[in-house]
Amino acid sequence: MEIKGKALKGYGLIFLANVCLATVFLITKDVQPRMDLYPFLFYWFLSGSIFYLLSMAFSSGLKTFRIPRRWIPLAILMGVFEVTGTFLFFYTIRLMNPALASFYENISIAMTISLGIIFLKERFTTLEGIGGLILGIGVVLMTYKSSKTVLIGFLLILLFSLLFSINTILVKVILKDVHPLAFSAYRTFLLFTSISYLFFLHTDRPLPPFPTLLEISAGAFFGPFCGVLLLFTGLQYLEASKASLARATNPLLVLIGSYFWLHQVPSVAQVVGGTITLVGIELLVWGEYRLKKIEKGSHLF
Repeated sequence: MEIKGKALKGYGLIFLANVCLATVFLITKDVQPRMDLYPFLFYWFLSGSIFYLLSMAFSSGLKTFRIPRRWIPLAILMGVFEVTGTFLFFYTIRLMNPALASFYENISIAMTISLGIIFLKERFTTLEGIGGLILGIGVVLMTYKSSKTVLIGFLLILLFSLLFSINTILVKVILKDVHPLAFSAYRTFLLFTSISYLFFLHTDRPLPPFPTLLEISAGAFFGPFCGVLLLFTGLQYLEASKASLARATNPLLVLIGSYFWLHQVPSVAQVVGGTITLVGIELLVWGEYRLKKIEKGSHLF
């Protein structure tokens, strides 16, 4: 039986992770009028790499950041997926309303569950089927009569969600002896290397004003560094299904932040559709959680 104190701590950590990761959407959109995509990503991942280097310098256990040699080829493949997916992620946020993008991004949870059913031969419950149907209704409502930009953004989110979901399955199946921070650090360094190549190909390499650089650094700290750390720490106190239930509420934080910070709100139909997708996601994850509890022969509570 799960200890209530530990569960409460896990939910608290994941909520803090949601707050931190919501800043990625907001800061990316806020900086957009002032910087092109490549310079923004260069300074973003430069800041993230510095944070990881500092954590390595002051860490007493550097083995935490090592990837076993036998997993390097697979890590390279996963790195390609991460680089492609992350570039599409940031491009999509700049393309459309961040709150709407955040609602759509929850599709990755459904994709991960679906891939688990297909490739890991996991069972499929009636509750998951109902959740998937409700999710589909919400997506249709958000996309119906939307602009061409929203439709393109939705297709891009499907693509990078698929890439991220494949990586989640690969981590679950193979990289069990690699610490999450090791891949997080490797991912950040690889992204910085990739964007540096594109950045220096351009003749125009502007140095952002100090306030903008400070905002980018803050976003890199709260997003790929602090947010990921809080998320993985929270997973130590909760089962993955319960953590996903809490994680799926992130679009609500982005919606609130978009309203108060960016003064941007999706249409009524898109907000209603996004809320319906949240219900569908929660049912999907709750169905998976119930199935795992039944397989373990334990009670739900």
